[in-house]
Amino acid sequence: MALLRLELNNILCFNNFKADFSYPKKLVNSPLEYEYLRLFPNLRYKKVNIIVGANASGKTSLGKAILILFLLLKDKESKLFRDSVNNKNKEAYALLDHVYSNGVFFRFEVKCLPSGDLLARYRQLQMGKNDSYESLLKKLPADIPFDNYLKVLENVTFSGWRFNFPTIETGFDCIRCKYDDVDLDEFVATYQKILKTLDPSISKVFKSKEQENTFIIKFDDGKTVSVKDGESISGLSLLSSGTKYAINIAGIICAIKHHDNGFYYVDEQFSYVNSDIEIACLATMIELLGDGEQLFFTSHNYDILDISLPNHSFNFIKKEKNSDGVYEIKIVNASVLEKRNNVSVKNMNENDYFGIAPDTSAIFDS
Repeated sequence: MALLRLELNNILCFNNFKADFSYPKKLVNSPLEYEYLRLFPNLRYKKVNIIVGANASGKTSLGKAILILFLLLKDKESKLFRDSVNNKNKEAYALLDHVYSNGVFFRFEVKCLPSGDLLARYRQLQMGKNDSYESLLKKLPADIPFDNYLKVLENVTFSGWRFNFPTIETGFDCIRCKYDDVDLDEFVATYQKILKTLDPSISKVFKSKEQENTFIIKFDDGKTVSVKDGESISGLSLLSSGTKYAINIAGIICAIKHHDNGFYYVDEQFSYVNSDIEIACLATMIELLGDGEQLFFTSHNYDILDISLPNHSFNFIKKEKNSDGVYEIKIVNASVLEKRNNVSVKNMNENDYFGIAPDTSAIFDS
């Protein structure tokens, strides 16, 4: 499952926000293979989306907005969407274009009126072999009106995604380690490799014999830490800030390896992790992505910009005032300013081509 386009207006901190995650022309000698659907090679999408930006620029909020729309599609529950409307006295609007590897394309639009009524429009197409994203948009029926969202989504099924946010975000400070017997050994092995890389004093990770869905971390000095499903990540003792996130990192890598989800939003899971380790884990995730799968990865680590990826994989997000004095979040794709993939995106960023460098003058004036 791949996200092709997102529009948000009056949702969370987003106003007049538009982001395109497709690309129109085939790349020659691209450093990233198969950025298209195998059965529909003209449907090209950005398989990897690196999102960097300053603090409070909107990286986590972008993931939250996408998740809210996914949950609306899946559960038909409107509360989260209504709560995400920033100005309740104005209409809110969102648009999602998605495609599955089997060639099913859909456009979902939803708006919340000042009255609180939720209206939606859902249009779906089965792709032809030679269809591109651009040709699909021309085929979308234009005469389908907005209607009550429950009526529109009554027969819509939607699944296949995974979001990992920082532990400080509501609902994400939770250990999840329920695995069936097929995946258990592999998860333990992956978890152990990552933990031992982060902390060499860790000697072993193994499944508890006494407690269900529980793992034991053993240190060289004999001390142990119990990691139990459902408990808080931040509450783990003896582990550093970085090693506490290792269970999430291992889970993401295993999920991508087994193609459990298809769409992955990995937000700030490496804030306390060494840069080289973060890059190694990201490279592993990218290598494991399958047909029609997509990865969103947010970070403060600008060393990531040196990874060999097409320029269109790098997105720079920033918050700035518009002409009316209202703050808006914008996303700038590196390929808009530089299409050549042999030009260093990191060097462009160091020269602030993307305008995301924070203004530190107030700190020095204090």
